[in-house]
Amino acid sequence: MKEIGFLRGVPAEEALEAVAGIVGKGYARALREYGAKLLQYQIPGLSDFNGFMPLKKTLADRYGIGGDPNRRVICFNGGLEALSMILKAFPKGSRIAMEALTYDRALADAIRYEHEVAGIPLSKEGVDLDAMEKTLSAGNIKLFYRVIYHQNPTGLDSTLQNIEDAARLCARYNTLYVCDIAYYELRYDGLKNRLPDLDANPTTCLIGSFTKTLSPGTKCGFGIFPETLVDRLAPVIANTRLNPNYPTQAMIHNVIASGEYDQYLGYLAGLYRSRMEALNGSLVQYLDGIEVPRVTGGFFAGLWLPGIGNEEDFVKAAKANAVNISTANVFCPGWKTSLREKQQGSFFRLTFPSVSPVEIEQGIERIGKTYRERRSSITS
Repeated sequence: MKEIGFLRGVPAEEALEAVAGIVGKGYARALREYGAKLLQYQIPGLSDFNGFMPLKKTLADRYGIGGDPNRRVICFNGGLEALSMILKAFPKGSRIAMEALTYDRALADAIRYEHEVAGIPLSKEGVDLDAMEKTLSAGNIKLFYRVIYHQNPTGLDSTLQNIEDAARLCARYNTLYVCDIAYYELRYDGLKNRLPDLDANPTTCLIGSFTKTLSPGTKCGFGIFPETLVDRLAPVIANTRLNPNYPTQAMIHNVIASGEYDQYLGYLAGLYRSRMEALNGSLVQYLDGIEVPRVTGGFFAGLWLPGIGNEEDFVKAAKANAVNISTANVFCPGWKTSLREKQQGSFFRLTFPSVSPVEIEQGIERIGKTYRERRSSITS
């Protein structure tokens, strides 16, 4: 029996094959238009260590950001680098906040920089605003990082009201509000996500990337920031790198400007919608009797399995049934035990875009089978 894996949050091979020609044309156009200037260090008026200026203008226009793009937008070598630079701009040991279940690599970065991490629990609307205010009002939280749409690892969609209420709380307590929008444009149910008003919320910034849309290999991310944060980040960036990847940034600028990017996003929504629907339907069918997530986009779904206490044993049992899942190192310090007690079980993160609809249904059926077998062995 062929093994089915829900392990890696990577784009589907069909998606990469479909975009390869678009990316190739974008690079060729960029080199024809800008020539050797793309291969040099900074060129005044075209590029600086904060990025390729035409792309910065394109991103400012796309996200409706006022002011000088060179004072608001920074391009990075991926979205994680954007967060890393922000974390690096604060002194070691700074107090920061994240969602209690959060992107594992963001959490690892914060701990690597020796910051003190406070977890904010989640609600069905997004973050628990009462708990958030209690944490912020205790004082000296430098920044709050969250994934606002199709959250990694839970798949949760925050409401715009929740996102903006959190923005106002951060402004009240002078806390930088870092909204990760890596999955913002990856919604598959026909609806559109909406962004908070940055101009109305002065401590709010957005960080995103093209990793999950155009491709992981191109490695391009961006941040849209208050000017004061750009001033703070500038020396950190200058001392970390001499310049980002200008050819890739020029390619992306051309792909967006040509309209091909939005067309490709439409293709992705069609490709991934059937996989999302297979996931949602299979979770209800094969895990009947427990609360299961219903995702609307992104790459992930978070699954709590009541009664499963030993995660490693469950992973091994699932593998014996030819389905690969893994434990998730996604809990902010001090939160794993309390959340497990609340949910009366263990948490697992599933990824779905790189798995076919048929395999998704088969895989979830096997997870359901494993769950019933483990629950039966525990209660017998």
